[in-house]
Amino acid sequence: MCSSDLAAPTGRATPPSPDVATATPSAPAGAALARIRTSGRLRVGMDTGEPAMSGTPPMFFVDAQGGRDGFDYAVARRLADALGARDVELVHAKYSALEEQLLAPDTVDVLISGYSPTDTAGIAWSHPYLEYGLCLVVPAASKIATTNDLFGKKIGIFDDDAAAEEVQHLVKGYTELVRMEDGYWDALLAGRFDAFLYDYPYTVAELNQYQAAHPDKQGAFRIAQYNLTDSTYAVGVRAGETDLLAAVNAAIDAWRASDDYGTTIKRYLKGGLATAVTDTKARRVTVKKGDTLSGIAQRELGDTNRWKELWKLNQSRFPNPHLIEVGDEVILP
Repeated sequence: MCSSDLAAPTGRATPPSPDVATATPSAPAGAALARIRTSGRLRVGMDTGEPAMSGTPPMFFVDAQGGRDGFDYAVARRLADALGARDVELVHAKYSALEEQLLAPDTVDVLISGYSPTDTAGIAWSHPYLEYGLCLVVPAASKIATTNDLFGKKIGIFDDDAAAEEVQHLVKGYTELVRMEDGYWDALLAGRFDAFLYDYPYTVAELNQYQAAHPDKQGAFRIAQYNLTDSTYAVGVRAGETDLLAAVNAAIDAWRASDDYGTTIKRYLKGGLATAVTDTKARRVTVKKGDTLSGIAQRELGDTNRWKELWKLNQSRFPNPHLIEVGDEVILP
């Protein structure tokens, strides 16, 4: 995760929900922006689950009242407001078909679907709207604490080429790499592999769903490490639509600089418990009510901007700099 791209965690008042329009910098109108503003809708390519609209929490789901929700949907609503569109129209496609959908004429305006930038010709990518990393999930009773403990072990991953490439850099001496699209939590508990590496934003939501469906498996898993990779999610636009890309970047930058950014992360992405401090000699502080990394940096180190230093020391123990909880321990330099 690139700390220079992160918005400083703050603890200020909760702003309006993502469905409420808020002012963001306007961008010069061009052909793409004119198309969106004239139609009054932003057409978003998104994998909404199989079958369509069944959900891919926490990035997209349908709430108890039948409303659309999720972190990616919040991004889409923010962009629609900033671009002058009244409505968000979700156009479903399987994850593997999203780039093809974007490149097809008159289908969607943008791609927003927990998607990491690629080098596909014809697609330009926005500034990141979320940094994330792979996390290490093991059975609760496992002695595995870090990727260093995976030598001689079998590893499971979601069936994704990028994840497979990352594992080659992260883990030395593993005996087998098992790629799966579903059934991996059962496989992990059954011993098909010793650990599973998966994107954090999806890990906690899927584990919660799995354990809700299998009450006897409550507490069966443990996240041993976070942020094993420095990855980002971004918005895809057609490469020639530079006016749209500029407007999307301006909207993302403004949102990330606002209090609402951290609030939205807490609303959708919380749930990953901090890992324990294993270095008994490490200086540490216990998080109190109202604490943020920037607040701790000011109080303990005398400089708010040193929150990035705190994050670097603790990023393998927390899923996101905005997701520290009362009672957690933060290692100090």
